[in-house]
Amino acid sequence: MKKIFLFLSISFVLNHNLAAQSLSGKYILIKESDGQQPKSGAIISISFNPNGTFSFKATMPGTVVTDKGSYKINGTNISVSFTEMEQGKQTGPYSLAEGTLILPIKMLKNVKGSSTWQQEGVIASNNIIPVSSTSDIINKTITFLSSASTTWQAAIDKKATVEASKNGGSLAAAYYSIGIALKLKGYNKESAYTMSKAALLQNNNGLYENNLAMLLIELERYGDAIALLNNVIKGFPKLAPAHGNLAVAYIKINDLANAMIAVNKAIINHPTCGSYLYTRGIIEEKKGEKEKAIKSFEQAFENGYGGTGKQIAKRNAKNGNKSPNPAPQKNTQPGTKNTQLSKAEKIAIWEGNYQAAYLKAKSGETNSEANTKFGTGVATTIISLQTLACVKSFSMNISKQGTINGNAEVMYVYQGKANGPVTSLAAAPLVAINGGFGAVLKDGFQLRNWQFTGEVDENGNVTIAAGLPSEKLDLYNVGTWQKITPWSPLKPDAAGAAMKGPFHFTLTEGKEGKHFAQVDDYLPLQDKLIKQVHYQMLLVKSNNTITPDCQALAQAPEANECPATESIKTKIAVSPGKSLNISTESSTTYTKGNDGKVNTSYDNAVNTNIEIEAGMVTAAAEFHGDNSYELSIGLGVSSGKILPGFPIEFSESLNLIYDSKCGFGVKGVAAAKAKMGAEANTSAAIEGVIFFNKGL
Repeated sequence: MKKIFLFLSISFVLNHNLAAQSLSGKYILIKESDGQQPKSGAIISISFNPNGTFSFKATMPGTVVTDKGSYKINGTNISVSFTEMEQGKQTGPYSLAEGTLILPIKMLKNVKGSSTWQQEGVIASNNIIPVSSTSDIINKTITFLSSASTTWQAAIDKKATVEASKNGGSLAAAYYSIGIALKLKGYNKESAYTMSKAALLQNNNGLYENNLAMLLIELERYGDAIALLNNVIKGFPKLAPAHGNLAVAYIKINDLANAMIAVNKAIINHPTCGSYLYTRGIIEEKKGEKEKAIKSFEQAFENGYGGTGKQIAKRNAKNGNKSPNPAPQKNTQPGTKNTQLSKAEKIAIWEGNYQAAYLKAKSGETNSEANTKFGTGVATTIISLQTLACVKSFSMNISKQGTINGNAEVMYVYQGKANGPVTSLAAAPLVAINGGFGAVLKDGFQLRNWQFTGEVDENGNVTIAAGLPSEKLDLYNVGTWQKITPWSPLKPDAAGAAMKGPFHFTLTEGKEGKHFAQVDDYLPLQDKLIKQVHYQMLLVKSNNTITPDCQALAQAPEANECPATESIKTKIAVSPGKSLNISTESSTTYTKGNDGKVNTSYDNAVNTNIEIEAGMVTAAAEFHGDNSYELSIGLGVSSGKILPGFPIEFSESLNLIYDSKCGFGVKGVAAAKAKMGAEANTSAAIEGVIFFNKGL
């Protein structure tokens, strides 16, 4: 008697409504009543025929089990009789709804229970709960990758921490960048680990999860890839790369019906992607639909994709030379890399489609870069400006002659604002007008189409000759609409006129033809507001459409850091003379941290003070040595008016203040002042402050 091995841990996400059907058709085992699932890479299927017979097949790497038998339906019951399987004859209730079949038998163990199957080519409705969540799949992947050795994982974790500290503190983005580099070098397991970490750190990131699924396919973990991609598609139904990768995963397990459904959805969301059209041709070819396959391959080529050299040669042989000729093969003899090739053959090495993992230009990444100070004292104004240009989609096609044609969609962000006492005390209606005292693009960000051309030489040196987006951007700048010219996310050769192009970078030969280009550099500008631009690029030669990482800017940093949003300060100040309005101050400040602990800080400073009193109304301006300042107005009482001539004067006041570091707030002051001779005063005070950005 044949037995089925115990296959564990795979799930399929099923999500489409279809009407109930007859039992005839092929069904794939999803899970059993005790929660058991087929192992990753295992496919168990049963095909029912209209004449009352069925065939059974279970496949996994190195193992194939087949059987056949008969079935009979009586009302809501079904009898299933296997010819050789030890399950023998089983009878019990069954159900079939929306392509989901429940049979009164178990296949992974010969014990009582039921099993759930899904009809091939039919995607189940949303009411079927996925067996595995995204976090389950990712954690299982990390466990799988950790089974051999963790030494390299510790090294990757350390590197990611260092990279995050250099690039804005995003640990997820650091893991992602490291993963791309590892993938280019052919380290698929290591790359899958970094993508798993990135996806765990940043939940529901379709880019990270989609790229992890691509790696799972290469690691032959098809079931996990299918489950993960279905989860991604549920959150991002129009993410074409996820549908395309799902089609590839289904092809790998020979589920051509679901593969065709997935690739058609990819094409609907990205009709001009040659890679998806080519994948459709592969499916049609496997189904024996030769004419349809030829047409799909031709459409793929017309849209810039002709497959790899081996694929093209195979298509030529089968399809009567209707697809393009394969690129010349490189000389791979040791010590003779490329040396025996002609110039034309060397140029042809770079042929293919290149996708962007990321391509962006950012300014104002740090406090010192974003902020520029104008004026002094009460007239001080801080201009804070950040800009971003990054691609949301990118495709660069290089012909075997070295000509380049490409297209992309670029997202632009321009965030500028002014901080200072004048702008902060402006009337609310004025500040509320679209943009206020600042500059911002219409709708916060704008997208522009980018068409470009260029060429590559035999050494991989790329020149992008033309192609800045022609449509200008709409900028609201301090109450006025204006048009500004878009800028390039590619790093120019220099500042000034060179920023309009041409642009240059170099391609690198990666392992197994996985060529790439990478840039991470800064360009200083001769500009008061934009001091330098950070250019980052990673282009990858890929048969799959990659969704670039294009994160918008965080909120522009403030001009100065606020030490605390609520505090109590005790201070002693000595002034050499009232007319000079200068005091030497020693203070102790008590603040409460996020952990609930009270922190103490000490300071010595020389401040300039201006005080005005009119009855109970007090107004003051205080300018500090670190170029910050404080303005206040409030109500107060003083014993000096009640007891004139008394050597010690007591006062209390409640003030509305504006602090250049912390914004608006309320300050309460209790002070005692004593004369020290004819031209000197000393005072002791306790101040309590709560700023509005914290809340009262």
